[in-house]
Amino acid sequence: MAGGRITYCIDTSSLLHAWFRAYPPKRFGSLWAALDRLIDEGRLVASIEVFHELKKKDDDVFAWAKVRKDTMFREIDDDVQDEVVRIMQVYPKLVDTGKGKSGGDPFVIAQALAARPHLVVITQEAGGSAERPKIPFVCDQEGIRHINLLTLIEEEDWSF
Repeated sequence: MAGGRITYCIDTSSLLHAWFRAYPPKRFGSLWAALDRLIDEGRLVASIEVFHELKKKDDDVFAWAKVRKDTMFREIDDDVQDEVVRIMQVYPKLVDTGKGKSGGDPFVIAQALAARPHLVVITQEAGGSAERPKIPFVCDQEGIRHINLLTLIEEEDWSF
């Protein structure tokens, strides 16, 4: 944690949700500036797999991510890789590329798990089950706190 404050690990769905649906930069520039401050403080990170997913999704979001590649996106180290392997053994249905399920999800969770103390996961996903695992379900099973973007805004006490 940076200075004892919470450090967050964000998933692809949250960035896409914010950019296109909830908080487009053209209307919510101050929110994106606040996210940049978290990134600069080392308090908002993402797996490099999120970066790769953004590259496949949209040019505008990817252009934003490219500028932040060295400050926000974390390469997969041995600890994260070990957690990904374990997560996929315990929750094999977390990734189903045939059904378009995100291949980055285990990396987001692993990034949070590998950190000491654990990071808080930011995701727009909800629910999930053993048969249909999603980030929130796996985080709950693994003892990882997860929030959505609105909760982040509230917890950081931001006003726009």
